[in-house]
Amino acid sequence: MKESKTYFNEELKIVICEINGFLNTEKFKESGSKSNELLKKYSVCKQLNNIQNMKVLTMEIQAWVDEVWFPKAKISGLKHFAFVVPNDTFGKVSMDTVNADAKAKYGINVEYFTDEEVAKQWLISQ
Repeated sequence: MKESKTYFNEELKIVICEINGFLNTEKFKESGSKSNELLKKYSVCKQLNNIQNMKVLTMEIQAWVDEVWFPKAKISGLKHFAFVVPNDTFGKVSMDTVNADAKAKYGINVEYFTDEEVAKQWLISQ
């Protein structure tokens, strides 16, 4: 099983990040940094994170997302952020904790879905 994959979907004009299982801090930061690079490179404002099979995020990763990734994502142009939510309870709690202030602090519209196709349709409609 692949740990993660971050790429630009040319047809939909969105950055997609897929995370499976547990990513260590280094791998998670690599994936997050790549998503910001792609947002900038393609001048897009939409991202889909399919984290349906993600396990818990460490406190270190949660802090990095809040203190480093979200500010950079805002600068990179992220405005609409869709998540396919984790099946794992601890993964859900991690996701909720990390994304709690995204809209208020960074002006990023975050929505949650259980189906990837529905998440993509929401992003296309934005």
